[in-house]
Amino acid sequence: MKFRTLAVGLGISATALLVIPGSGATASVEAPQAQPRVQQGPNKVAKRYLDQKPVWKQCGDPELRTYCAKIAAPRDWSNQYSGKDIQLAISKVAPAKGKPSRVVFGNPGGPGAAGLGMAPYLASQKELAKDHLTVGFDPRGTGDSDNVTCEGAPGYTMDARDRDPWNLDLISEASRLTGPYCARQSRGLLPYVNTAQTVQDIDLIRQLLGFHKIDWVGYSGGTWLGAYYQTYFPGHVGRFVLDSNTDFTRPWLDTFSAQPQGFERRFREDFASWAAKYDAKLKLGSSPRLVIRTYERLRADLKKQPAVEEFLDGSVKISYDQNALDNIVAGDMYTKMDFPSLALDLAFLRELSAAQSKGGPRAAQRKVDELPMARQRQLVERATRHMVGLAPFGLRQSGGQLGRPFAESAENATFTAVTCNDTAWPQGREVGDQLAARLGPRYPLLGWGMNENPCFYWDRPRLEMPVPTGKGLPTTLMVQSVHDPATNISLAKSAHSRYAGSRLLTITGEGDHGIYGGVNKCADKIVNTFLTTGKAPAEDTTCAGEGIPAPTAPYSTDYAEGAPLGRVAGFTRAISGYLR
Repeated sequence: MKFRTLAVGLGISATALLVIPGSGATASVEAPQAQPRVQQGPNKVAKRYLDQKPVWKQCGDPELRTYCAKIAAPRDWSNQYSGKDIQLAISKVAPAKGKPSRVVFGNPGGPGAAGLGMAPYLASQKELAKDHLTVGFDPRGTGDSDNVTCEGAPGYTMDARDRDPWNLDLISEASRLTGPYCARQSRGLLPYVNTAQTVQDIDLIRQLLGFHKIDWVGYSGGTWLGAYYQTYFPGHVGRFVLDSNTDFTRPWLDTFSAQPQGFERRFREDFASWAAKYDAKLKLGSSPRLVIRTYERLRADLKKQPAVEEFLDGSVKISYDQNALDNIVAGDMYTKMDFPSLALDLAFLRELSAAQSKGGPRAAQRKVDELPMARQRQLVERATRHMVGLAPFGLRQSGGQLGRPFAESAENATFTAVTCNDTAWPQGREVGDQLAARLGPRYPLLGWGMNENPCFYWDRPRLEMPVPTGKGLPTTLMVQSVHDPATNISLAKSAHSRYAGSRLLTITGEGDHGIYGGVNKCADKIVNTFLTTGKAPAEDTTCAGEGIPAPTAPYSTDYAEGAPLGRVAGFTRAISGYLR
């Protein structure tokens, strides 16, 4: 499906009109309040930042060969002499032998995902490790860099499918209150957590490392960040790989408006078909339609009577309701390696709900207590995990236990700050409610939650950034799977059509979010050739997907370790915290 631009003329006049495709409706758009203007081009770096000498220390196990450091950067690059600095965490891995001839930066997206693990992850790619210095960093706002937080902000505990006016009022109020909570908790940093500031942080790191040009591997939100770095610093652009693409040539609203279709397609055409194929083992339904029916019936049962259970000898309490179920399903769409775990969880939740309906809470608790401790630990980990990569707006809280898209986590707060600060959004609840009403019936997994978004109420800084065009740049290699849930292929095609000199590598028969690094041998070969030799495909090309493997037992969260973004997150956990 092709998505047209939703944001028209934002921030140009005092009031503009937003046309919702297919709805025949318009909504007023308020111009951003007057605030200090951020210039479109990069700022000249003050000498005191360039004179820094990073102090590198080993982080993580010695076998990772990873060193980390912190550097100072101005909180506001357009006001470097204010005396208000922030600290940025960076990581590097040098070749095992000899000096590096090139440097490659990595970013796992989010936006807002901690990225120190990108250095050892990229160094684990043998072709790159030979002569590249691999570099990771935690973007401003997240990880071991100075943090922002939205701690205490109200979450979305309501059911997005409920269209009663009182429920829509609650959703609107929760969205409206998120921004003030974030601003108050983030001690003045929040307006400066945006892409215009972050790309200048990246170029400071480049200069301190002593390289004239950088290569780049950016996943998901890292495609947006990479394209903007190219736009701000075209003279320092080497070989850029943009994997699982946002439409970085359009406002953020376009990317998120395309997600409901992407997730629904992945769930119905990939997961449900796979589960039906192996129904003899999984017992979720013998056809895709019946698998979807299993999910819908379970969702209705959990909404009517949530299951609140204690895990790990009572140390953790988890509430499973319709929101928890939706979060688990959506979270497992990013990689096919999570499909077996999702199938197992759906079967367990169906049994749990049936036990509670028949025998009450004690009967349900007995089901939990019968599980091995390893399985209980797996359920807790999966139920409380955070998204990696471009997370969909609208993930909802459940019983105060799950989801928490805009509280506690610096990654989630940075995600919110970047996406709300970077590009203008229509202001007020009307647009979000109309999007939800239009997309919900067609794509119910996420579509009903389109109004669960604080950006519709955000006090945005008066930020102006140049639109990436690709003009005058070396070839950019874009990589995209056809059924990617988080970054719909329509976004990659849209950006590619407007990004001069780009080549699009499409992975057919594939839906994973994050391809380079083990998902597809054909794609890895093309990407590694490009990164190590500079040779890009002469024209757009494709690789055939390698299929979804049969379910294996025992099921384990170790499946996630095989996906590129899962491995990056694992590396990040292994080397984080050494600079505190």
